[in-house]
Amino acid sequence: MGITKLLDNLKDYLDKGEKKKKAHCDRIDELLAKLEEKEQKLRVKVENETNAGKRKRLDTELKIIAVQRRKGVARREELEGKCK
Repeated sequence: MGITKLLDNLKDYLDKGEKKKKAHCDRIDELLAKLEEKEQKLRVKVENETNAGKRKRLDTELKIIAVQRRKGVARREELEGKCK
């Protein structure tokens, strides 16, 4: 195997890694959008709920989703330079 063939294989390997990172960034963006939508729906449900037990459960679920979004946003910001 010649040096040019090895260099081509290495370039292909590195390009695949970059594409994979890009796909990972896109997936995080999709998940963040879904979490935001779910958070908004839960906020409406919490406001409209009159039962104290259900309201407390919805509040807990809302807090969990908010934490997940914060973690996702932090991870997305870490990858900001790598995603283009």
